[in-house]
Amino acid sequence: MLGPLLKAHHISRAGLAHQLNVSVQTVHNWCTGRVHVPSHRLGTLCDLLEEMGVPHDELAQMAVRELETLGVQQERLALRAKSSQPVVALITWDLMSPGLFGSLARVARTALEGMGYQCMALDCGGEHRQRRAYLQWAVRGDVDGLLLCGVPGDVPDPDEDLFASLKPVTAAGIPVVLLKPWTGSSVAVPEGIGSIGWDYVAAVEMAAGLLRKLGHEQVHAVLAVGGAGFGGRYRGLDRAWSNLGLNFDEDSIIWAQEGETSRELADALAAASAVFTPPSQLPTIARACFAGGITWPDDISIVSLGNRALVPQLAGRPFTFVTIPIGRVGRGASQLLSSMIRGERFQTGQEYVIYGASTMSVENEHGGSVASPSARLGPYSRRMRPALA
Repeated sequence: MLGPLLKAHHISRAGLAHQLNVSVQTVHNWCTGRVHVPSHRLGTLCDLLEEMGVPHDELAQMAVRELETLGVQQERLALRAKSSQPVVALITWDLMSPGLFGSLARVARTALEGMGYQCMALDCGGEHRQRRAYLQWAVRGDVDGLLLCGVPGDVPDPDEDLFASLKPVTAAGIPVVLLKPWTGSSVAVPEGIGSIGWDYVAAVEMAAGLLRKLGHEQVHAVLAVGGAGFGGRYRGLDRAWSNLGLNFDEDSIIWAQEGETSRELADALAAASAVFTPPSQLPTIARACFAGGITWPDDISIVSLGNRALVPQLAGRPFTFVTIPIGRVGRGASQLLSSMIRGERFQTGQEYVIYGASTMSVENEHGGSVASPSARLGPYSRRMRPALA
């Protein structure tokens, strides 16, 4: 490598030997490859050749070749220039059944990229094993911050499991922000972790409270067996029901089982007068109602959470829902993480940022999917109509 380099730049071997204070035969041996350039001479040789006008990239190639001859593995020499753009890993739980968190993840990613961050989206596919693998990767990788969007811990204590899995991340000095709903329980967030979300109890209480105001004495919750809320699925619901004077127990829940037919769910819905459900279950409920000949709000009142981009807007009778400030929460999580990365917050301790009832409102209260129980007593009630064939 040295021989062609000297020839290309018209550098004499004798002149180079004189300046390096070695014999011409030594330089000749280096040029022919008979003898390798000693490692203690390589730096001085590169400096001298640079002064003689050899470009940096050609010197780098020569140095790499010489180091390879000394036994240095090639993969150790393949250096990647560090990007000036900071990298954030956005970890989601299960985008196949995203619910609110699909919209939140999109808002957060857009906000982070708008602030100049390179955002890597990683989905756990609903598996805690994958979540732990991503966190281990973050410790080894070149990541400036982590945003966990709706990512839960494992049972029996989801908070304890999640915080334990994050210890290596925070120990490596990587800031973490948890984007998750607040369910009324006081959780001591470890140092180095920020948490931001919305008051889930207030949102559910507003939704179920609308049904209570309309005169429904019993409100059922339609929930999925799995998902991010599994293991902590009662959190918030029991408190909201209690605040409204409603009874909440196992009989208050209608489970949307995986593999269950729409007709089977319809049979369960037929006995309910009013239901609350997270937005991820609205398509399932709609299919079940169609299969069972159930119409809303004539036969059943349905209320959910979300926003107009998330909740299906049906032309005839759109779903009634409580708006969650998805934009504010997603952007707030991104800004919080950015401030932590810059060292502007959370040098010690931690903080919750919660968006409460004042940021929420009811959409489609009138002309939507809710009505009073007395409205079913008219001639168009399911109970008064002949059964479908």
